[in-house]
Amino acid sequence: MKQAFLSIGRAVESVPDVEFRFDEPLARHTSFRVGGPVRLFARPRSESALFSLLETIRELDLPFIILGEGSNVVAPDGPWEMSVLQLHLACSTLLVRGQRAEGFGGGRRIALYAGAGTSLQRVIGYCIENGLEGFESLAGIPATVGGALVMNASTSAGAISDCLVHIDLLDCDGGKRSLSREQLTPGYRSMGIPENSVVLGACFELRACSSDILKTRVEQILQKRRQTQPLRYPCAGSIFKNPDGQFAGALIEKAGLKGYRIGDAQVSSKHANWIINRGKALARDIVELIEKIENEIYGTFGVRLEREIRILG
Repeated sequence: MKQAFLSIGRAVESVPDVEFRFDEPLARHTSFRVGGPVRLFARPRSESALFSLLETIRELDLPFIILGEGSNVVAPDGPWEMSVLQLHLACSTLLVRGQRAEGFGGGRRIALYAGAGTSLQRVIGYCIENGLEGFESLAGIPATVGGALVMNASTSAGAISDCLVHIDLLDCDGGKRSLSREQLTPGYRSMGIPENSVVLGACFELRACSSDILKTRVEQILQKRRQTQPLRYPCAGSIFKNPDGQFAGALIEKAGLKGYRIGDAQVSSKHANWIINRGKALARDIVELIEKIENEIYGTFGVRLEREIRILG
């Protein structure tokens, strides 16, 4: 595979309007701050450039992944023969598409379109500035719109699917299509998006609301996050999904694993379902710690934890 990547370098670089990097360390692009060099790292500067790049990658039969904020992944330590694409430049649209009277609770409903490469925090800031209610429950989640849609990002206050109207996708055959919320199957940490599709953006239906009210809500949510989550350290959010009727963090704490450490990877003493990088953790330390937790929880409680985080490579 390495030889294949080396031999097609020129063919890929011929795609116009794309920022290319070769042997780019993924530690620069993941919230855990771990990950070795990836063979090809690309940022298309427009949607048309993205389409051309994906067409070339597929013609050359190169494996690829889409990487958003890198907040829900563990990237491999060693060199990785993979194409990594970011949509921050290609899919960054953020605009109001119109409004209708008679909305939720009698207020105005406003359609907002957000590109897949737009960060949730940029969307939330835009909503506060323009008085749009519906996104504030996702404040503090370090994700792009695309990543949040794939995982149906949510908190106890709501999910991104709650205000979703439709998603724009690029199929594996290069065709563009839209799926309405009714055509999807939103669930816990899943939106039901067809496999091998690339999310381009989505339309959301929001409500008119006072900017001051929204700002206060967001500040309260962020304050609670700071109090309950280990945000001082590189981390990747929740490691495991909550089993039915239980909390993964509570099980991990009951098993006596809070603060347990392998290398510089440690189960957070603030929130047991989070693993932190104390400075020099490697991906293998994090993976070993994840496996340790899984084995201990199954051995102690007979519960098989399901990973929320993705182990790449």
